[in-house]
Amino acid sequence: MSAHLHRYPETPDDTFVAQVERAQLCDLLDQVGPHAPTRCSGWDTHHLAAHLVVREGSPLGVVRLLRQSAADAEVERTVAERDFDSLVEDLRTGPPRASVFGTALTNRRGNGLEFYIHHEDVRRGRPGFDQRELPAWAQDELWSGVVFLGWHLLRKSPVGVGLRRSDNGELRVVAKKPRAVVVAGLPSEIALFVYGRADVAKVALEGAPDDVAALRAAS
Repeated sequence: MSAHLHRYPETPDDTFVAQVERAQLCDLLDQVGPHAPTRCSGWDTHHLAAHLVVREGSPLGVVRLLRQSAADAEVERTVAERDFDSLVEDLRTGPPRASVFGTALTNRRGNGLEFYIHHEDVRRGRPGFDQRELPAWAQDELWSGVVFLGWHLLRKSPVGVGLRRSDNGELRVVAKKPRAVVVAGLPSEIALFVYGRADVAKVALEGAPDDVAALRAAS
């Protein structure tokens, strides 16, 4: 993997979020080893690496993860059968051609949020993490993904939800219900919130106190 993919350029050129996040996550996994904590309940870094390899390892990788019980069993089997270093090396080389994510287009659109979220799962798995500064183009790419998937991720929200960028004020409503809460922050932090990492996401929730509490308590 090219060295320049280990950092975000100021302008994207041909670089996209999934490339940088994949490279940085693999570097971090090398540093922390297989037993570091993550924000994924019950998973250490060995489990997280196994999940990502299973997810993009075959044409059916995503399908195999749709049922939670089957997904958990597949991850546990992979952890038992494969050593951590080989999993990280597979991740570093990118998705196989036969994978759903094996083209530049599907890798870009399908892996940006996935690798960003899981990179932060490792970074924020322990106290004392710092909030990274991402270039505007990377925030824009994450925002597009969050807006596109927000209606699905928040479909069971007990209240309506609007998402507002703190860097430019753009507001998108992703869950329409009688009572509403606005989640405000950078797209990268809003992404963590809507993906269930509310306890570590640097966002502000604006709305009636009862509605804010209901959203925070929602699964």
